[in-house]
Amino acid sequence: MGHHRHCRFGGRHLVMVSRPAAAPASGSSVFAAVILCVAAAAAAALFVVGEWEKMETPADAADTSDDDRPEFYYSGAWYTQNTELETLLIAGIDKYSDQLAETLELGKELDANINTQQSDFLMLLILDKAQNTCTVLPLNRDTMTQINALGMAGESIGSFTGQLALAHTYGSGGIDSGYNTVQAVSDLLYGAQIDHFITVTMDAVAVLNDLVGGVTVLVEDDFSNITDQLPQGQEVHLTGSLALTYVRSRRSVADQTNINRMARQKTYLEALYEQLKAQPAETFSAKALLELSPYLVSDCSAAALSELYQEILDSKLTVLDAPEGESVRGEKFMEFYPDEQKLQRLVIDLLFIPAEASIG
Repeated sequence: MGHHRHCRFGGRHLVMVSRPAAAPASGSSVFAAVILCVAAAAAAALFVVGEWEKMETPADAADTSDDDRPEFYYSGAWYTQNTELETLLIAGIDKYSDQLAETLELGKELDANINTQQSDFLMLLILDKAQNTCTVLPLNRDTMTQINALGMAGESIGSFTGQLALAHTYGSGGIDSGYNTVQAVSDLLYGAQIDHFITVTMDAVAVLNDLVGGVTVLVEDDFSNITDQLPQGQEVHLTGSLALTYVRSRRSVADQTNINRMARQKTYLEALYEQLKAQPAETFSAKALLELSPYLVSDCSAAALSELYQEILDSKLTVLDAPEGESVRGEKFMEFYPDEQKLQRLVIDLLFIPAEASIG
């Protein structure tokens, strides 16, 4: 098993406390790559009209200079993070009520700043400018990892082992929750630093779906316990809230695991992407801006998002499968435990290089 050492965001000291449980996920990893493109186009327009200030990076944002890049000991050798890469975390946010009482109780005990939202989908985009590639790594929101609990001033006041989705919950729901999720993903990926993030609320799924004129999918799962508008074995043209039902439903569908749902979301993404390609580029981005900007929060400046957008358009895009592991039913909710050996190898391959190779 590998060992690692790394700099934590803000150099925070953590104290172990009891953990809450994450509610069953109801979100989607389906449109993360699409959201980046729309967000970046929106950022460019927002920059022009001077409306980006509310989404700008705060002055005390974490410094991720090259000197702070982590090192990771694996299979008898030291590795360091590849500084030629640029990483962007995209998270889809949704509200919950069934775990709220438990979360509020722990939040009061810790004097923590909490909200009613969780990250329902998470994807890490890895841009390699030298190779002209963009690799997308989906992350299971049920993955058990270290989570910071933030105080009212944004400081870390404790930590617990819980579902990755909960990192967004322990903050105001704004940019501090975004940074807290970045920290949780960094911990999961053996200290790999993440350069930027975008969060988008799940309400945007239906909005984006309808912006492209709806999406047609073949319904392979049995939704009869939820709705009669998604008959199994038939093609259905998704519009409005039905699109959200298709991509976010987990309870009473198939084996009720996030793994099954992520496969369904991939099907939706492929169909959505085809619809997006058919949109007139010169008018669609402006329309998307007006409709989607209220749903977005990012630490990126408008210029940075616009640059990322162009780099992704110019790159060869590869969407990986989520890390392998085991989903089990915990005391109350699902828990996903990644295969540590495979995850270590994956992180090395995607984000690190031999330490000696980085010298000079």
